[in-house]
Amino acid sequence: MSIETYARTFRGTYVLNLKSQFRFYTWAGWLVAELIGPFMLFASAWVIARIVAGGGTPPRFLEATGYPDYLAFVLLGLAFNGLAQTALEGGGNAVYEEESAGTWDLVALTPMNRFVWMFSKTLAGLTAMLLDTAIVVAVGAMFVSLVLTPSSVLVALAGLVLTLFALQGFGFLMAAAGLIWKQPFALAILLAPIVILLSGMMFPISALPGWAQVVSMAFPLTHGIEVARGALLLGLGFAELAGPFTMLALTGAAHMAVGYTAFRIMERRALASGKLGRY
Repeated sequence: MSIETYARTFRGTYVLNLKSQFRFYTWAGWLVAELIGPFMLFASAWVIARIVAGGGTPPRFLEATGYPDYLAFVLLGLAFNGLAQTALEGGGNAVYEEESAGTWDLVALTPMNRFVWMFSKTLAGLTAMLLDTAIVVAVGAMFVSLVLTPSSVLVALAGLVLTLFALQGFGFLMAAAGLIWKQPFALAILLAPIVILLSGMMFPISALPGWAQVVSMAFPLTHGIEVARGALLLGLGFAELAGPFTMLALTGAAHMAVGYTAFRIMERRALASGKLGRY
């Protein structure tokens, strides 16, 4: 296939699914419903901070992490919550929606590049979720202190965009699971709290046991959050955050390779077993 063919597949799939995602925002209560989760977790962190440090930053937290504001630390972690949820749900639903509509057989037999199709479909959901991420940061900035300079925002935005691509690996893995296990959203619900725990959204990963820290470092989300915190809490630039940026790119590429390989293997198994379109 030519580059032009790949581009048409990407453009058509991405635009169609992006419009499908944004249609939810025409419902007045959708955005409120989307933001309740992160801000309820943020409220929990606020209560904990009041108990531990009278509303300020716990001394041990500052000593252990170097971040000046515990609540801002939590806020920036939770801003990525929607992206994590979408990465887990979007991949599985990419196949599930086609199966439930009875169109997956036709899609699967279409002579198109599977990687481009899956990548563009899940990318549309993650792109739409950027709006929620931006709103969480913007609203939260009214309650916590962030370093909002042009340079810090640029660094954080670069990390956010790279995280968006890095999380695609989760989508491919969930799509692979959905080809055999026809209810992938149940698996997404199961995995979401684990991702929240291991990515350090609400506390530094140094508080985790050693083995869990190793697992956490293998998650691209962990490094994406670290970039955002370094830029918007400490004002660090690209040079100071070269390590997290590098790890974000490497873990994202590794997840993508593993996820796509798993998707292709499961697709071939579904074809061989006759379960391709079974719902």
